Amino acid sequence: MPPEHLISEDTDNLARHRALTDYLHIFLRRRLTFVGIFLIVVPLTALYCFTCTPRYAATAQLLIERHLPRVLDTEASQIMEASGQEFYQTQYKLLESRAVAQRVIKKLNLTQHPDFAPRFAEPAVGREMARRQALSDLTDWLLRRLTVIPIRRSSLVNVTFTHPDPEFAARAANAFARAYIEMSLDLRFAASQEAALWLQQKLLEARQKLEESEAKLNDYKRQHHIAAAEDKETITAQKLEQLNRELVAAQIRRLAAEARYQEVRRGHPVKEIQESPLIQTLKAEEAGILQQLSELGRKYGEKHPRMIQLRQELAATRSKIAAETRNIAQTLKNEYQIAKNQEDRLKAALQAAKKEIQDLNRRAVTYRMLLRDVETNRALYENLLKSLKETTATENLPAVNLRIVHPAVVPTHPVSPRTTRNLILASLLALVLGAVLAVVVDNLDTTLRTPEELESCLNLPNLAVIPQLELSGPAASREGPGLVVNQASRPPVIEAFRSLRTSILFSAPGGAPRNLLVTSALPREGKTFVVANLAAVLAQTEPGVVLVDADLRRPTLHRLFGLEQEPGLSNFLVGETSELPIRATAVPQLFLVPAGRVPPNPSELLHSAGMQEFLRRALAGFSRVLLDSPPVLTFTDAAILAAFTEGVLLVVRSGSVPRRAALEARDHLQEVRGALLGTVLNAAPVPRLGTYYEEYHYPGAPSPRSAGFPANSPPGAETSLKHRLSRRLHDYFHRINGLPRKMS
Repeated sequence: MPPEHLISEDTDNLARHRALTDYLHIFLRRRLTFVGIFLIVVPLTALYCFTCTPRYAATAQLLIERHLPRVLDTEASQIMEASGQEFYQTQYKLLESRAVAQRVIKKLNLTQHPDFAPRFAEPAVGREMARRQALSDLTDWLLRRLTVIPIRRSSLVNVTFTHPDPEFAARAANAFARAYIEMSLDLRFAASQEAALWLQQKLLEARQKLEESEAKLNDYKRQHHIAAAEDKETITAQKLEQLNRELVAAQIRRLAAEARYQEVRRGHPVKEIQESPLIQTLKAEEAGILQQLSELGRKYGEKHPRMIQLRQELAATRSKIAAETRNIAQTLKNEYQIAKNQEDRLKAALQAAKKEIQDLNRRAVTYRMLLRDVETNRALYENLLKSLKETTATENLPAVNLRIVHPAVVPTHPVSPRTTRNLILASLLALVLGAVLAVVVDNLDTTLRTPEELESCLNLPNLAVIPQLELSGPAASREGPGLVVNQASRPPVIEAFRSLRTSILFSAPGGAPRNLLVTSALPREGKTFVVANLAAVLAQTEPGVVLVDADLRRPTLHRLFGLEQEPGLSNFLVGETSELPIRATAVPQLFLVPAGRVPPNPSELLHSAGMQEFLRRALAGFSRVLLDSPPVLTFTDAAILAAFTEGVLLVVRSGSVPRRAALEARDHLQEVRGALLGTVLNAAPVPRLGTYYEEYHYPGAPSPRSAGFPANSPPGAETSLKHRLSRRLHDYFHRINGLPRKMS
């Protein structure tokens, strides 16, 4: 994965929700922003409040009724009535209209007012145009100072006028209220008159249309002989219904007759033949003759005269039966023919009735259309006539739906400026703007300031926080404050380096690294100051600590300890000397290897086998070796040395190193597999603990009594104070350096 992607991911991890304490820390860091905004906003507001001209507001209260008074029981009073909110919005706009403002100008005679009269006294040339322009400007001036505020859930509205003169403000507010009522009356009277004229014109047109439609209706009735169209339609419909019923009955009769006739034609017995008395009598005679023939045939034979006579009688009887059957069949045929003829006549009558009712319907459509025109024109004429009478009756009736409830009185207190309110709001605004600006500036500041930010950004443990320290005199140098761990008057710094020592000693389960590289991302972060004081505190507990100035480009450790620069590390690496150039320092058990002469190729020397040999021999003779190197992002020396050492400390100066630079330095060291133990936050601002540094007594420092104890203090006061302040300092620095507090 490329380093740029790693840096992007780590930067994204910083976008987390801040806790309340984080914002409090931001506000404390940016307190100057708060003070600056407050000193700008509040004094400017106060200057405005105490220098601007006071303004007075006079308010007249109007009652605007939605409905007109119903003196007459008519609907004409609804002509000017709107519905709902639209009505009131219209009235508010009328109150703020230029027409009302011009009426106020006439009422108050403002053209002769001393403040406005010069505008209307222009020379004769272009006087009319100048007067119109002055009148327009005066109208705008009035409307800018007018405020119309409706009272919610009521028909009341406040008309407020603001002016430096309280008496003029009251007169103007009342003038606006009266001018609005007068204009509303004029508008209503004008509307009534216009409505009456319009109704008269429309009434004449409606009367003419009514007469024309009635004439057309009468002509049509006369041409088509229509007396009562509705009765004729009813009779025709009843006739059609009767013919339908008769046709159905005739069809049933015809079908029954046709069925009987067809049965007779096919020789099938039918009811009429079977139930005929004559045929039944002839059938009985036929049966008797047949019986006689049967009896006499056995007695006389076929040739007997009696047999011949009986056969002749049988034939005659059968002929009569056949004749009677034919007569019945003819009768049934005649009945079928009669039924068929009757059906045909009814069908023809039904078709004629249908045609007649269709013609009647066509005439009825035209008749109803003409009748509807007459009724519509008559209704329109009657409504217009009624509206005209009502409008004429209410034309001179005064409308009293608008009235002044509370006239404006002369105000006694100004409404502007409201000094107390403005100052309170300005203070709140300054606080809000200060907070927002502080957060914005803090977000724009990409430097690392606190241990939490450092750990969150680099995902590395912060081993110690070195407080900000300023020194002057011999102890100071252009590279840093120098050695301070041996100065008893600097207990916070000493405690911080002791905490760093403890963190290093317990940084690995198998033991602390014997050779340690101390570097930084950028120059002037205090890495030399940190490594020198760290070596000094390590020398207090370990025999033989070697401090190596591996910064072959800008060596400074020899000046800090007051030693010569040569011979040094570069001399050993180029082979000028075979012995380790180790020198004793003023600090017991602490030895220094200066940088030596500045070579033209420091990176190649540090990457040589001679450097590895130097470290091997130094570790063989001493308990611990500490190396100071150039910044990681400036040169490759630190990355080269990180590969040779067992541990690396990255020094970050509070408030001076951008996050991206710190991330790039960490990535460079990790790319060469440097054993990063953690970070050291240097020059971190710490909160003041009262006057503790001055009051607590260390050897060589002022005594508590000289720092402020009264001469008559009790004997145990100094000891008690020393104990309490010692505990406070001990707890604070163990807390910020992440160490467990040691109970005493």
